[in-house]
Amino acid sequence: MYCKKCGILVDENSTFCPECGCITRPNSTSYKQSNGMAIAGFVCSFFSPLLGWIFGGIGLSRSKSRNGAGKGFSIAAIVIRQLHYSD
Repeated sequence: MYCKKCGILVDENSTFCPECGCITRPNSTSYKQSNGMAIAGFVCSFFSPLLGWIFGGIGLSRSKSRNGAGKGFSIAAIVIRQLHYSD
């Protein structure tokens, strides 16, 4: 694999880049970030489809920066909103 910061080839088992010291992979104590907007969108979609759709859209855009966290909830919120208004 290559370092994201300086671009040199780094051993896949390395935690830090030997050249610049940048973290190359998260350690085992790190956690996956949550996406509160995605969860809020999913829950709100059952009670207020418009709010679910809005929060779901925000959650979907945030999921890209959070390694996909909440993507499923966001898509589900948007789909549920569409089902409410497809009749």
